[in-house]
Amino acid sequence: MSEYRLAEKAALDVLAAIGWQAMSPEMALAMRVEENRVILKPLLEDALRELNGIGAEDAEAIYNDLATLCDNEEWQRKLRGGYSRRLIGANRDSPITLIDFKQTGRNRFHVVRQFRVAAQRPRVPDLVLFVNGIPLVVIEAKSPLKTTAKAEEAFEQIKQYERDIPRLFFSNAFNLVTDGMATLYGATGAPSQFYAPWPDAWPRHRDEFPDDLAKDLWCLCEPSRLLDLVAHFIVFEIDPETGRKVKKICRYQQFRAVNKAVERVAEGKHRKGLIWHTQGSGKSLTMVFLALKLKTHLTLDAPSLANPNLLVLTDRIDLDDQISKTFVACGLPNPTQCGSVAALREAVNRSGNGQILLSTIFKFAGSKEAIPNSANWIVLVDECHRTQEKDLGAYLQKTLPDAHFYGFTGTPIKSTDKDTYARFSIAGEGYLDKYGIDDAVRDGATVPILYEGRKAD
Repeated sequence: MSEYRLAEKAALDVLAAIGWQAMSPEMALAMRVEENRVILKPLLEDALRELNGIGAEDAEAIYNDLATLCDNEEWQRKLRGGYSRRLIGANRDSPITLIDFKQTGRNRFHVVRQFRVAAQRPRVPDLVLFVNGIPLVVIEAKSPLKTTAKAEEAFEQIKQYERDIPRLFFSNAFNLVTDGMATLYGATGAPSQFYAPWPDAWPRHRDEFPDDLAKDLWCLCEPSRLLDLVAHFIVFEIDPETGRKVKKICRYQQFRAVNKAVERVAEGKHRKGLIWHTQGSGKSLTMVFLALKLKTHLTLDAPSLANPNLLVLTDRIDLDDQISKTFVACGLPNPTQCGSVAALREAVNRSGNGQILLSTIFKFAGSKEAIPNSANWIVLVDECHRTQEKDLGAYLQKTLPDAHFYGFTGTPIKSTDKDTYARFSIAGEGYLDKYGIDDAVRDGATVPILYEGRKAD
């Protein structure tokens, strides 16, 4: 009883307050056709008709397509708009919208408690969140009064669900475990060590929420934020050693930094920013998430995001290879690694938009002629504190005078001849986003540095 009252009911109350409509298990079962099905069929078909202007027969055919889809990455692609189908009376395929990312209010958000799924070993997750009848988030609640390792118990139950009722996780975005006080989230299939808290409620503040549960559920499940996470902050990366695909979801500092940068590009008032994230905080993936949102921007419209060109620069060949492999492994559209100065200049000067180029900054050495369409380029500079030497930054600025410049560093430098802030920050700002060593140590992403004083003879 305490588990329901202190964790599950508390989570339900928060979810209802931020826009989720509670649905009884009995009503949900009536919508599922059979107890081993997980999509709420009438909700999905109603949403399909409204979002796509189609008839009931087409909506049912689309439901039948989705009901047999059993690959999480393919589900992710379809949710983001990569789905088309031949409709009745048409002579070509039409794009099918499953979720309206730009107008959150056009979607249906439901939460169902005690969602029993029939299988050889039936399982009953505590809470399941549905968007347009599609299950996207599973929440496991544990009593805060238990003295056992309740987090491990919750993780084990999530693992059991994924193993015994996999159908519920085909379309899953991520999972949550909570005891009503602490909340952790992790991507579908993630081991327990990769579950993490979401401590920062940016752009809001912790004191705006009555407790941590309200803050955590708002951060991860508030409808517009959930759609942003689904649209731009989940990737499938191929492990180069094993060849396995690993699903990854952003950490809070990546979400915050990416959205700050995208908002600045969309606003168009300032054309640069410095992102100071310490070593080990996932800068390569932050750049992937930023590139993904700049390219697809499913949740917002802005003329400056129509079809931008992205140029990702490093100052070392091994870093160039690392970021290039990360971009390719995460499935970003057509990233091109420029292997020579000639190839880079030809690509930068080429007319047309939508390019993603990866290169080293040294290839700009001696370049003084501006390219004609530099305003439509967004330049992401990795380890930007090292790119100010020997006028490399000046050559880059002369080649792309009107571009957006975003510098990523773990160690900004301010001295007479090198000034990371001057190159990449607007006046008086310092940094657009900061995730320092103290943040990383607190989050467990970095081990603390311990010093022992020794007196020299």
